[in-house]
Amino acid sequence: MLVGNVRAVTARLSQRLQMALVGLVFGFVVVSGTPCAASARQAGQTPLRTYCAARVVALSRVGNSASTWRYELAADVPAALSVQLTMQTSTGWYRVAAPTVPLLQDNGTYLSGEARYKRRQIHSPAQFFELPFAAGRPRYLWVSKVGDAGASPQTPCPAMWIEHSAHRRHSVKNAKPLSANEAIWSQMDRTQRLNPSVYNPNALPPVAPIAQAHAVSEPASAATCRHPFRAARILHVVAPSYPFAYAGAGERWLATVAVMVELAPDGSVVGRVLARPSGRKFFDESALYAAAQTTYSPKIGLCRPVPSYYIFDAEFGPE
Repeated sequence: MLVGNVRAVTARLSQRLQMALVGLVFGFVVVSGTPCAASARQAGQTPLRTYCAARVVALSRVGNSASTWRYELAADVPAALSVQLTMQTSTGWYRVAAPTVPLLQDNGTYLSGEARYKRRQIHSPAQFFELPFAAGRPRYLWVSKVGDAGASPQTPCPAMWIEHSAHRRHSVKNAKPLSANEAIWSQMDRTQRLNPSVYNPNALPPVAPIAQAHAVSEPASAATCRHPFRAARILHVVAPSYPFAYAGAGERWLATVAVMVELAPDGSVVGRVLARPSGRKFFDESALYAAAQTTYSPKIGLCRPVPSYYIFDAEFGPE
């Protein structure tokens, strides 16, 4: 949904911790869990808060066009809204408004290498805007205001930006070949959606005119610091524990669990939900606990801390 990616592919987290950039809206951390004694876990998930009625979660260029862009919104409740988008491009600042954007139920059924599961989601169909040719490409984009459908957006939102250049995943590779366990995990770490989404990442714009972005002045707060946009970062990783219930039974399973962590503007964890469960209770609980105990620095938007989301990927593999 462009933050730090930490991956520890060996059994001992402290020996090989590697940093990389990834993501679209979320940051990703992948850490290893090794067998250890059982301890108390926070088993429950904490519902996510709502900081804005809609947020941008996808942005892509339409075909070979230099100026037509496709985006997707996500929300916490289905509705129809008007939205204002603000962006910094490679040449300046621009703004565009959409008078009516439907936000629809988009519950997905997913299949990973470990489990089949469902995820409750609310997304928009593909939306489009046109940038002037001289604007270049968007660098940072966010929903800056929302309002009732058909009305002018009036309610401001924090600059919960996404970065277009971060759509490609970058990772630091080990020079040595993957071990057998790591190779197996690589094959398992694949997830596919089984039912269609309301958002088509290849959709083409309608024949009717689309929203036109216009140049605006630089926001005043953007000039108050050297780096107006900065991704959330991990300050201290708490590695998940390999559940004793599985290790003690003589089982040696590989598993991955993705936890969506919601960060408040001060970097504290205010929400955590399973984004991709393993299908095994104790793996899921251990990942939830580790994600909540890990400490983060907040995301910065327009020189101010803003809410954000982080995908904490816990990898479990015995030594």
